[in-house]
Amino acid sequence: MTATTGPIKSNSSDASAETKERRRPVTASAADTNSDAARANDETPLAWLSSILWPAGDAELKPADQVSDAEHHEQTWWASPSAEAAEILIPAELASAQTAVRRYHDGFSLKKRARSWAAEATMHVPGLADRMLGSNLVAVDGPRSDRTLDLLEQLSELLNEPGLRAAITLARPKSNRKPVLQLIARDGTERGWAKIGWTNWTASLIGNEADWLSKDSVAPLIKPVLLHDLELCGHRVVVTSGVMGSRRPRRGTSDSPNIELVAAIAAMGTSTTSPVTGTPWWGSVTDVLTSAEPAEATAIQATVEHVADRLVAIGAWHGDLTPWNIITAQGRDGGGLQVIDWEFAADGVPLGFDICHFHTQVGAELRGMDPDEALDYSARRSPQDLAALGVDPDNQIATWQLYLVELIRRTLALRQAGFGTENVHQGRAAVRRLTRIHQADHRISRN
Repeated sequence: MTATTGPIKSNSSDASAETKERRRPVTASAADTNSDAARANDETPLAWLSSILWPAGDAELKPADQVSDAEHHEQTWWASPSAEAAEILIPAELASAQTAVRRYHDGFSLKKRARSWAAEATMHVPGLADRMLGSNLVAVDGPRSDRTLDLLEQLSELLNEPGLRAAITLARPKSNRKPVLQLIARDGTERGWAKIGWTNWTASLIGNEADWLSKDSVAPLIKPVLLHDLELCGHRVVVTSGVMGSRRPRRGTSDSPNIELVAAIAAMGTSTTSPVTGTPWWGSVTDVLTSAEPAEATAIQATVEHVADRLVAIGAWHGDLTPWNIITAQGRDGGGLQVIDWEFAADGVPLGFDICHFHTQVGAELRGMDPDEALDYSARRSPQDLAALGVDPDNQIATWQLYLVELIRRTLALRQAGFGTENVHQGRAAVRRLTRIHQADHRISRN
């Protein structure tokens, strides 16, 4: 269970003792992180989620055939891909399910959109979804009257929405794994989204997101509205407004980021110039250097030696600007560009990091490249967009190399927090790439 300190921001006028205010994100200790990570890896997805939704242990999600009278239960879900390996739970009621499957972002290929269209069509045919997904039905084992802590019920009271439903994304075990709930009224109206910080690490991430959602922004950037940042059932919970993407395919959005959007994000922070080693970002690198392995430390040091006194433009960055975190809103004229998942946002970073990251992640996730290939792809695609953003031509290569240092920094931050980093492949690829660059520079200087 997450330990929480400080006040929580909430727009609720009558926050109870359950909803204590919080001023700052919590930080993770290595001991807490190791314990939580082991628990998440050892438990089944349903058992892991149950321990978060009902922390007193008086209710549990189970396959419906293991729950007596499940067909008359107050709420059931269809699990996908299965109850044993659930990654998403869809409310087993047509009105809610129709909303739950209507999810579109700009990273959707035409094939994925077609699957979502088919899922929507399925949910509009009474009985069809149950015939197709009935074997994956999940219900709650444990009478509601016996539950001392019920996070779903507390969200229902918070939003003044009796009978609130939730489509729940569980994700696979990783450092930032957390339940993400799409909150749906019984008539199918989306009421918002909730993220649950169940560990100190995930609580600090969603707290950072809440802070950035509270900041002003300019067009074309649209952010979800922060509705609540509070403590429920011992967990930090951030509730935001809903985001409904366009069903229409978004052509070209995976080729390059929208430069005006990147500039709008950068403008959310402090726009100035600074020597690299004088930036707040470099301070975040030095904070974790003690966790570096020799090859990592050498790669960072060699990079910074080349650019330490170079003046770079700095500003804010989203930290995970990718097509799947950009949603072209519904509407005849597109409705604007909505950006979600601000957990890794930060200020005082070299201008252009979002561009480098965008291309790296597109290569890895949408083009199926291995980490080294994805960095090669980013190296080819980034310069043109960095130029369009206004990054000084003399700084474009340096900006990309400093972005590789950022990938290493993230690895070190995870290690410092107690996570294993053997599977953080992009950080290792960044070390290899920077090592090759500096070895080549050394050979040239010797000749």
